[in-house]
Amino acid sequence: MENNVFNNALSNMSFEMAARGAIRHLYDSGYSIKEIADRLTYPLPVSRIEKEISDYEKEKSSPDAEYEYIRTTDAYGRSSYKRVRKDSLPDAGTRFVDSGS
Repeated sequence: MENNVFNNALSNMSFEMAARGAIRHLYDSGYSIKEIADRLTYPLPVSRIEKEISDYEKEKSSPDAEYEYIRTTDAYGRSSYKRVRKDSLPDAGTRFVDSGS
């Protein structure tokens, strides 16, 4: 049991480091699953790419997709992040807001 949990965690970590970001970037850039599989230097089954894209689509359509995290800085220079609704941001291009000055 413990060995199986460890192997799953190790597999997920190596997938995260090797391919997850690349798959999402290529998918957002308009590449098909076959094209993504051809462009990856890490050997990955097409079924794993399909699963990642499916999971990614679910994340993008989740209620949390309506929120964004902004960084605020207090008077002492300490940074913190808070979750805000995207439609409440003053500018759609603003990602970090400095409230310390």
